[in-house]
Amino acid sequence: MGDFSRSTFDRVKHYVGIRLQQGVPLVDADWNELEDIRRFEVEAFLKWFVGDGVPAGNDGFRIVAAAGGGVGTIRLTPAATGTIGSSVSVDVTASTAATALGFTQVNRRAARALAPARLTGDAAQPFALTAGMTLVVSANGAPPQTVTFTASGFADLGAATAAEVAAVINAAANRVVASAGTGNDFFVAGGDGTPEGAGRCLADGRDAVHEGRLAYSSQPLYANTALAAAWGVPVVQELAAPTSGTRSDLVYLDVWDREVTSAEDDSLLDPLVGVETCVRVRREWAVRVRPGATQPPAPNDTDYVSGHSYLQLARIGRQSGVGAIRPPALIDLRPRNLQVPPSTLVDDVLGTIGGDTSIAPAYRRGQKRPRASLRDAINALLAGQLPPSPEISVSPGDKGDLLNKASVVDAAGGLVAVWQSARSGSNQILAARLDPARPELGFSLAPAVTTGGQNIEPAAVALPGGDLVIAYQNGLLDGPDTDVLMKRGPLATIGAATPQNVAVTGNQVADQRVRAVLAGDQVVFFTHQSSSTLKQWYYRRYRHTDNVFLDPAPVALSATGLTQRDLHAAAADGKVWVAYADGTKLQILRFNPVPAGTNPQDPPVIDLQKDFPAVGQLNVFVLALSGNEVLVFYEDDTGLTVASGTNGTWTSVRVPDSDTSDAQPAAVRDADGTVYLVANRPTAGGGTDLLLRRRNPIGGNWIAAQRLVATTQAQNNLNPHPFLVPDLGLWLLWVSTRTGDADVYAKQIITAI
Repeated sequence: MGDFSRSTFDRVKHYVGIRLQQGVPLVDADWNELEDIRRFEVEAFLKWFVGDGVPAGNDGFRIVAAAGGGVGTIRLTPAATGTIGSSVSVDVTASTAATALGFTQVNRRAARALAPARLTGDAAQPFALTAGMTLVVSANGAPPQTVTFTASGFADLGAATAAEVAAVINAAANRVVASAGTGNDFFVAGGDGTPEGAGRCLADGRDAVHEGRLAYSSQPLYANTALAAAWGVPVVQELAAPTSGTRSDLVYLDVWDREVTSAEDDSLLDPLVGVETCVRVRREWAVRVRPGATQPPAPNDTDYVSGHSYLQLARIGRQSGVGAIRPPALIDLRPRNLQVPPSTLVDDVLGTIGGDTSIAPAYRRGQKRPRASLRDAINALLAGQLPPSPEISVSPGDKGDLLNKASVVDAAGGLVAVWQSARSGSNQILAARLDPARPELGFSLAPAVTTGGQNIEPAAVALPGGDLVIAYQNGLLDGPDTDVLMKRGPLATIGAATPQNVAVTGNQVADQRVRAVLAGDQVVFFTHQSSSTLKQWYYRRYRHTDNVFLDPAPVALSATGLTQRDLHAAAADGKVWVAYADGTKLQILRFNPVPAGTNPQDPPVIDLQKDFPAVGQLNVFVLALSGNEVLVFYEDDTGLTVASGTNGTWTSVRVPDSDTSDAQPAAVRDADGTVYLVANRPTAGGGTDLLLRRRNPIGGNWIAAQRLVATTQAQNNLNPHPFLVPDLGLWLLWVSTRTGDADVYAKQIITAI
């Protein structure tokens, strides 16, 4: 610490300057108070008139995923501790392999005191190296050493692994130690490596400056308890994935000022004077992570330090046992594009919500923003269309994903996508959830619902208490002795639940293609039985309030001899509307799961039945509007058709502007009565688009189709399923083959801003 007589600055006194009198001694307290006044004024102006965040035209302190999520990167550390500090660097100009290994002008040097420096490359295996490439490295100011890569030590030099690269570096350079990254790391982006192009960020009026690009684990305070103790600040903790389930972690910026003396910077000692005259005040910053937190430290928190300024930077979605932090897991929370416009601008553009004064600061943090830009929204509305949000990947993975109509909105308002995937080697049932409180985080993948064997064709319902019921078949379609099973429980633990039998017939009969509907206290399962002599739909009722099947075994719903396997059902007012094709017509039933008698195990009542001529393997979707009103969408040889039933009166009309190629209809109705219909249509280039149509609730007319998801280069968009999510509006799930295999995607369709 510097040697000062006293500190006299008091902001409550509102002093704005100091006037030196003649003929009086100069004292350090007056000089220092003048400096404190000036600094306080600058920081107060920046805090109150500019705000927290990143200025316009700057991208400082952006949290970005490391290549490979931090797995399979190259990390360099000095082999010995430096005499004053520790440093490691790569001469990127002289190193022909630097770029391939992730070392650039902005990520070429790391240093810290009282602990070995760590420099992490921002590239991940496999590394495209060629014989003769070099890496020139230095440690602690010692002369550089050159590593030359040859085919020796590599199974394939053009696709080198991190372990192979590290081994070659360690064999050729004895002043550094190379290792492979194992995850739990990310990068803090800054500037272009120059003071003029530095990244900047304001926190409580304090301007933090970051010239380069730094890995989280390369920070001076990372796992450096000695330096943290010397500076009197908390250590930057190592990252770790949760031990179970998922977790959302907050990344934040910690900014403070500290004194620097000649013991640290010998240039402060003037050799002509021979004594230390003035100390310096240095602006320090560290990027920290609070696991499971939503806000930076505040007074009375154990990790809050008085005199420090904090600003949230990003949010990280973590999954149990997953060290890699990939781009979809990162959400940018920095206030951006700071300028000094009128404070009313956001209110003028976005309005206010019930006098909520938090809109403007939340908007700068990237929260409470429209999911589509106002420009896109206005252009879409001028064209008579609805603007969609950007697409998000629900859970990318190798091998194909298949989405049917099993996804649900759970009791807490979260959208739960349920699908089958072969990414683990065999087909299994997977699920992911969109948190309605944090939709910007995207979908969080839950533990697998099933494991082992072949488990396909899921169906799901969300129970009022928060449990899910997910049913599935444990074999391939028409496979002999395939059975239908179900699991029940919260999404986070349903994978560990014990399966229960829904339809187990045996005798070379395939129980398959399960559908499930919630009607009051009952879940009604519909299953298709298939054998060489049987093609028939069955039902079985399950009372979820006491976990009892009311039907001892599946009961026949349809006549024998059917060849179709597509059925859809939906419930309203305790009634279940069912539709399926029998080869010559579309059958529609109103199915009341509550029996006519007092015995709950008596048969249910089918009190209404209607059929329409329809030939072929129909795709059917039921939209139950009430116990007395239903819309049934299906495809036939003329295009999309909608059968409408109200109190026993039926009509059937073709959806305008549909053609014979339209398929896979799915629909939802909002609180105002507007019906949103999504279907796919092949394109001339061999792909498949998704089209959105709307039915006016007053006149009943259909608005012209809007291309909602377009294909490129013969890519297919299939199996659309729209949902109304409480407080989040209209969302769409579908499958796309744009990445080479099929993956599940989602987007919001903006109906209100």
